[in-house]
Amino acid sequence: MSYKITNAISSSRVPAWGNQKKYIGVHYLGVVGQAHDLTADGCGAHFYIYWDGTIYQRCSLDAVPWAVGTAGYYTQKHPEANNYNTISIEMCCKCDGNAALASDPKWYFTKETQEACVWLVKHLMGQLGIAADHVLRHYDIVNKVCPAPYVHNNHYKTSWTWDEFKKKIAGSGDILPTSTKLWYRVRKTWKNASSQIGAFQTLEKAKQCADQHAGYHVYNDAGKKVYTSSKLPYKVQPKTANVPIRTGPAKTYSAARTFLKPGKYVITEEKNGFGRLKNGSGWVYLKKVTRV
Repeated sequence: MSYKITNAISSSRVPAWGNQKKYIGVHYLGVVGQAHDLTADGCGAHFYIYWDGTIYQRCSLDAVPWAVGTAGYYTQKHPEANNYNTISIEMCCKCDGNAALASDPKWYFTKETQEACVWLVKHLMGQLGIAADHVLRHYDIVNKVCPAPYVHNNHYKTSWTWDEFKKKIAGSGDILPTSTKLWYRVRKTWKNASSQIGAFQTLEKAKQCADQHAGYHVYNDAGKKVYTSSKLPYKVQPKTANVPIRTGPAKTYSAARTFLKPGKYVITEEKNGFGRLKNGSGWVYLKKVTRV
């Protein structure tokens, strides 16, 4: 099926120019409704897709709307993608739950919105020479839950998963496009993707990043830990009274019948969000202590 892009292009409210057009960023509107304009401070996207699949182009491709940045709040995850090299697409969405929370599992896209987005992404890939592995969720660029249906990936109502979306833009019903690029990701744990502070194509650069942040590790594409920050050991002190010392690195381990007393302690190892005490008494939950 072919689609028409409705021309709503305007230079009004565009905060910057000179987009390098290297990535495509997929978003959700974040509210229940339909709109295709930039905010007064320049936040928004190049394209908007309504519930029925209607596509609007709000900005020229040279425009740089504020779309995928950290906004001084989020953490940058992708090593290169940013507002100045990304073409952004907002998908209008619906929610059967609490629309004030991105974490609500009942956000969803209509089938029409998703099919139109696949067409638009493939159109832009061909027009701009952008590869499938340069098509990203907002969530892949910074640690913002956006687009929520493709972060939750729970098939709520008519929503696909992000993997299914990527298969469709690759023109394959079964196999995701293979990327020849290898990335080393710096995170607290592999499962905690939101803790990622960088991704690098060389292990050496990833190690340098991890060494600047205590408690971070380097993981390869398979999720295997290949390096641990050399910023261990470090000192902590309890945030409150009665911080339990456990026999192992999880809340399922029993408490060692003792608590941290006021004072400073040395952490020599981290695992599952817990730190091993140098004095040998056990493990403490790192959210209950503060580094000193």
